[in-house]
Amino acid sequence: MPVKDADEASARTVARKRTGKTAQAPTRNAAPARRVAVKRANLGPMGKLEDFIPYKLSVVANRVSQSIGRLFESRCNIAMTEWRIIMALYAYGDLVFNEVVERTSMDKARVSRAQRRLVDLGLIRAYGDPADRRKVILSLVPEGARICENLLPEAARREAWFLAVLDEDEHRQLDLILDKLMKRSQEL
Repeated sequence: MPVKDADEASARTVARKRTGKTAQAPTRNAAPARRVAVKRANLGPMGKLEDFIPYKLSVVANRVSQSIGRLFESRCNIAMTEWRIIMALYAYGDLVFNEVVERTSMDKARVSRAQRRLVDLGLIRAYGDPADRRKVILSLVPEGARICENLLPEAARREAWFLAVLDEDEHRQLDLILDKLMKRSQEL
């Protein structure tokens, strides 16, 4: 059996197993479906909420982020929004306010509140861009950098704990998949 025919037969078998129905043979020119839609009464064509990819990504991202956030909060009294900003400044250097908004994927109001608190705590500095006074540049001060340096090893251990359930190949695949999804998300 040629590879294309085997793929089509495999797709029909998967469809039958998922839906419990016999699938119609696709026409020769039809591309095989990437994902079979399954109707469930509770969420319609989406299925169970726990199977909805955006939901799963959101829950996992929030749990990982909250874990790292608790580390910063317990050791330095810095909230999740604040640690995201200082980590962005630590990783990328001085950033214009809008670049911080973009890199942290937080709304302007949250970044603004967190920025003011970080300035008050003496962990970052905010100043006008000499080339364009309408822009505010955020800069990590030595104390903010010291906090990042001290907490990064523990943050890396927490990341390693989350990833320990994956073998090496799964870890590489996750990196590739997340990179693709990050690029795709920039199109939104």
